[in-house]
Amino acid sequence: MTAAAVRTRQQSVEPKAIPDALRAIWRDCCSAEPKSDVSRALIVNFIAVADGQRGRDLCAALDGMIARVPCRAFLVTLGEGTAPLRAAVSGAARLHGPVRDLVLEQIELQAPRAAADQLAGLVRPLLVNDLPTHLYWGGDWPEDGRVFDVFAALADHTIVDSGRFSAPVAQLDAVEQRRARGRLITDLTWMRLRPWRRGLAEALERFRWRPDVPTSVAIRCGEGGAAGALLFGRWLEQRLAAKVVLEQTDSCRGCPDAIELRHGGNSVSLSFAEPGQVEVGLTTADSCFLPFSVPASRGNEASLLAAAVDLA
Repeated sequence: MTAAAVRTRQQSVEPKAIPDALRAIWRDCCSAEPKSDVSRALIVNFIAVADGQRGRDLCAALDGMIARVPCRAFLVTLGEGTAPLRAAVSGAARLHGPVRDLVLEQIELQAPRAAADQLAGLVRPLLVNDLPTHLYWGGDWPEDGRVFDVFAALADHTIVDSGRFSAPVAQLDAVEQRRARGRLITDLTWMRLRPWRRGLAEALERFRWRPDVPTSVAIRCGEGGAAGALLFGRWLEQRLAAKVVLEQTDSCRGCPDAIELRHGGNSVSLSFAEPGQVEVGLTTADSCFLPFSVPASRGNEASLLAAAVDLA
């Protein structure tokens, strides 16, 4: 959250008292100064869902988002067991002298995973009318995909981070099935691969592509980069009809370690290089080009979420 902003106190409430607590945020944001005023600056509804261990991370990401994406936000934490549903409400306002812009109305909900239907039913009437709704599924893909669908039905646009998936092959297939049914889904891991796609595109511009010549690709990655490697490999298969092989390394990075593409007598190599660069090498049948580099993705969770909302 920016320095010129103020947070209201967090208030634990009964679920049925959430509307009254939201109205109280306006009073808490009021200044005692003469001629002070509060106006609402919200532009989206934002729903973030994750397990209990991710709750604090989501709060931090939301604080980083609201300068770009003022919102009414629902932070939904799903746990195990049968604990009763708990709710808390808070807000944040941006300061302009005596004038304050309300940039966040935050509703935190904690409940067992089995109460997903109840939580969705609680959130639905609290969404601000006429604002687009974005869902962020902020953790591993659920064992029961219906839990995801219950919340996705509330939103116009859904965001996932496949880098957090524990079984990316099957789980990316589950995401793709929902896209095929018309669901608009953005993957933060795919956004992190943008510099790799840019570097490859620049290299491919330097030689003539022949559709009749076979293309082979080797992608090396560690366990943390498996989802990104799968996404990149599937994209190359679709766009270039490439034969793609994944090679596992012991790297801890959340991105590929290296990508090598061969097309006839031409070869392109991309590799991660410190400090935060994607280095691109190109050799053709006629020439060997000097390597060049593009900056690797440096976006944190908050900036990527804000960009995903902007792009939707």
